Amino acid sequence: MNKGFTLIEIIISLIILSLILLISSNILSSALNYQSSTNLKLKNINELNLASTILRRDLRQAVNIPSRDFFGNFEAGTFNGNYTNKSISFNTFINDISINTSSVKKVLYYFNDNNLYRRQYFSSSPFKNDDYFESILLENISDVNFTYMHERRWHNSWPIGEISSRKIPTLVRIDFKINNNDYYWIIEPDIQNVYQK
Repeated sequence: MNKGFTLIEIIISLIILSLILLISSNILSSALNYQSSTNLKLKNINELNLASTILRRDLRQAVNIPSRDFFGNFEAGTFNGNYTNKSISFNTFINDISINTSSVKKVLYYFNDNNLYRRQYFSSSPFKNDDYFESILLENISDVNFTYMHERRWHNSWPIGEISSRKIPTLVRIDFKINNNDYYWIIEPDIQNVYQK
């Protein structure tokens, strides 16, 4: 008597093997998609953490001294927040390896083309328009707003008067949206002293 597989047994084996391969490939595809999604979320979280760290560092090391514009005129305040341009500018301590330059630098944060930019000038009162380096802090964001706390009230612009022009806000709040998720950061600058002219 010949022993072997019948045609029906071979077909059933192939069907079972095909089902196992199909289920395995679906599980593998789902795992790869989940890993890709998780990696993207981790990347976004890391970018948010880095941006938050840089912005907090700059604001917490803010220096309450006046700066001049490119024409040599004093700016409106020691800290300036423009609601229309969605920007803030101020002087801050930045560690510098050079002993020939001041460690106080002017920084400007501004919103443009769905990106939040950080511009750092090489001095507190730059006299050249292009005397800076710049980086994108956050990409693909929308609905950016800066607001400023003074005497327990939030304001859209800074300074809000003569006295506040010589101060740094008590708190700075940054609201923005990424992928329809709302975020807000509230940062407390360390320096509250009034600048004496």
